[in-house]
Amino acid sequence: MDDKKRSRLIKQSSIISGLGNAMLAAMKVIIGISANSLALIGDGIDSTTDVVTSIITFFTAIFSSEPPDREHPWGHERAETISTKILSIVIFFAGAQLAVKSVKEIIFQVSKEIPGQLAIYATLISIIGKFLLAFYKFRTGRKTESPMLIADAKNMRNDIFISFTVLLGILMTRLLNIPLIDTIIALAVSLWIIKVAFSIFMETSIELMDSIDDKEIYQKVFEASERVGGVSNPHKVRIRKMNRFYVVDLDIEVDGNLTVKEGHDIALRIDEEIKNSIDNIYDVMIHIEPSGGGEHTEKYGLKKDDLWI
Repeated sequence: MDDKKRSRLIKQSSIISGLGNAMLAAMKVIIGISANSLALIGDGIDSTTDVVTSIITFFTAIFSSEPPDREHPWGHERAETISTKILSIVIFFAGAQLAVKSVKEIIFQVSKEIPGQLAIYATLISIIGKFLLAFYKFRTGRKTESPMLIADAKNMRNDIFISFTVLLGILMTRLLNIPLIDTIIALAVSLWIIKVAFSIFMETSIELMDSIDDKEIYQKVFEASERVGGVSNPHKVRIRKMNRFYVVDLDIEVDGNLTVKEGHDIALRIDEEIKNSIDNIYDVMIHIEPSGGGEHTEKYGLKKDDLWI
């Protein structure tokens, strides 16, 4: 998929998601206040953070599609990663705010009324709306290979669970006539929001630390190198991720009597093999050394044996 189409799909997804979550958030907060349900208000606050994330993803899609320039010679792909990190912080503070309010009500035993029946209908609408939005965003995220959209979709998928929990809390509160249940459910919702935020934060940290989750990609790089004749001892392999792309660096050894052109041709064949084996390769940098001249004192990179340690 070309960058223009990808950027257009991400922006379109952000607009649809933003409008959908704005309507759901307004409905849940307004009805939550009128129906005396703190849990429903908390669910509405969570949907409000989804509006913020949609705005962030929209502008990030514009920035990340920009071509490389003098200030950013690698391009702007990691703008999505940084935005995803920001999203996790926004989600965390929304959850923390709800947690503080819930704990205060529990400790100081704030008197509350039983949530009204309207809160039940609002929660059912929320479950249906969140399901449709999460499904749409997951599909678009996979199609565009956007970790930012997929992370946002995961957050909205969790919102479905939150809304189910809120619905259960409202029903139990009305059935048992114990308003405290609604507050306890609100606290549980807030803790779930914080957990999701922490999970997203840690996922983006892996990329920003120049690591990758899928270690099989290293194996594919070694296998691709070994399929090229005249190559020995691929080592000091480093793979990092930039949004949906991979950047590969490695050292190889060849016959020291080869010409520069012959060595260059071998490197080109390895480059082709790696790109045929692994999707979304952004760049491959290959350092050629004479046979027996490798294994220097540098501590970075992996050898094939390191994969089994």
